[in-house]
Amino acid sequence: MEMNSVINELKQNGVAVLKNLYDFRQIEKLNQYQILLEYNLNKLLNNEELKCNSHSIYRYKSHFDIERIKNKNQYNFDNYEILEIVKGRYDICKLNSNKNLNTYVEEILDNFIQKENRKQKWGLLTTSIKSNDGPWHRDTVNICGDPNEYGEYDDSAMVHRFDPFYFTVLIPLVPLTYENGTPEFIKGTHKMTYSEMKNKNCESLRFKTELGDAIIFDGRIFHRGRENISNVERPVLYNVIHRDWYVET
Repeated sequence: MEMNSVINELKQNGVAVLKNLYDFRQIEKLNQYQILLEYNLNKLLNNEELKCNSHSIYRYKSHFDIERIKNKNQYNFDNYEILEIVKGRYDICKLNSNKNLNTYVEEILDNFIQKENRKQKWGLLTTSIKSNDGPWHRDTVNICGDPNEYGEYDDSAMVHRFDPFYFTVLIPLVPLTYENGTPEFIKGTHKMTYSEMKNKNCESLRFKTELGDAIIFDGRIFHRGRENISNVERPVLYNVIHRDWYVET
């Protein structure tokens, strides 16, 4: 897809597909990186002492109808951070990775965040066979204050006044289909509060991808991982790129 079209889709819809982003040689390197990340996951899961010594509880915040906080198991060792999203599904991130972004992705991001003002990281999302739908959420936390006692939050400034400050790139290592759970996005909600979205008839977007494609989206868009009803796991590498002032605690 021509770059201006991708940029316009990101601005208007909040999400776009990058066709043929990686060639066969690059995909092989990505598969090797996946193996490295999964090796460290298995190293953790097969060592009870390591699990115990590296374990902590992460207060995971998510935002949709209300702000929800759930305690998740997190493990930090050897420059790796592993978060158990749900039982059997993990987010594996190598901290302080010097692995470069794809150059085309870099050029897209240059239109939103200057290179000297952004940070990035690599990770892997594992998925189990026969998994259920994930919850609706944004990738960003609400940066505009605390919720009230009922969990209701005000994100109007974040979606209406802030320029884009957080992007996620999903790099599937298998083709994504409706059967194995290609993710679902609510079109345009990177520029809407939950209340605004609820009162509109918003379109839902899902994309089938081929090996070598990627999906890039504004981290403020409401989205969810869909159920994997296939008999094959669905590994997805990801890049997170954000402005340097954005910090999740």
